[in-house]
Amino acid sequence: MRELYTMRFTALRLIRAWVVLLLLFVVPFVLVTLLSIIMGDAEEGGLLLRNEINVMMVLAFQLFGGSVAMNYIHQDFFTERRYRIQSLPMNTTLYGFTTMLIGTLYSIILGALLAGYTVLVWNVDWGNIAWSIFIIALMATLSSIVCLIFTFSVKKFNIAERLSEVYGVGAILIAGLIFPMPDHAVINWVNEYINPIMLAYEAIDAYRNANVGDAWMNAGLLGGLIVITFVIMLLLGRRRMP
Repeated sequence: MRELYTMRFTALRLIRAWVVLLLLFVVPFVLVTLLSIIMGDAEEGGLLLRNEINVMMVLAFQLFGGSVAMNYIHQDFFTERRYRIQSLPMNTTLYGFTTMLIGTLYSIILGALLAGYTVLVWNVDWGNIAWSIFIIALMATLSSIVCLIFTFSVKKFNIAERLSEVYGVGAILIAGLIFPMPDHAVINWVNEYINPIMLAYEAIDAYRNANVGDAWMNAGLLGGLIVITFVIMLLLGRRRMP
C-alpha cells in the first residue's frame, strides 16, 4: 500500500522539525532538570515531591503533543500543498491517518524518553514503567484527536492552534497544578472523570500503589474519551477533508 510507504517520509519531516523537538522535549527536559534540583529530597505528606512533580510535568506536556499531527494535517490538506497530495495515486484519507499515527508515535517516543530520563537520572518512581508509557500513549493519542477536532471545526488554523492551547492549559489549570482550585462539585467531577492529566496521573499513581483496579478504571476512562473524540473527529473530518 502506497500510503504506508509515506510513513517513512513523514517521520523524516518530523525529525527535521527542530521546533517541535524543542517544544516537546528540550523545554520539558530543562524544566524537569531545574525542578528536580530545586525540589531535592523534599517531602510532603510522606511523598517525595520530586516524584509527583516530574510525573505531572511529563504528563502535562503530552497535552500539547497533538500539535504535531494537527500541523502536518493542516499543511497537507488545507494549504496549497493539498493539490500535490490529491494528485498522488493513493487514498488521501488513509494517508491522513498515517500522518496522525506518526505524529502520535513521535509524541509518545518523546514522552517515553522524558520518563526514562527522570528514572535514570533523578530516580523518579513511576511504578511500572511499561504501564506508565502505556498511559502516556493514551494521553498522546487523545491529544492528537482533540487537536484534529479543532483543526476540522474551524476554518482559520490559528484559531485551531489557540483552541489546542486552551485545551492543554485549561486541563492544567483545572487540575490545580498552577494554583489551588476551589473545592467545587463540578471541578471535582471534571477532574475525576474527564480531565486527561488527572486521569493519567491517577492511573499511574494507583498502579504504583498496587491498586490495579483503580488504575484500569482511570485508563478505561481515558480510553472512553479517545473513542468518543475519535468518532467526533471522523464525522468532522469527513465534512472538511478534501
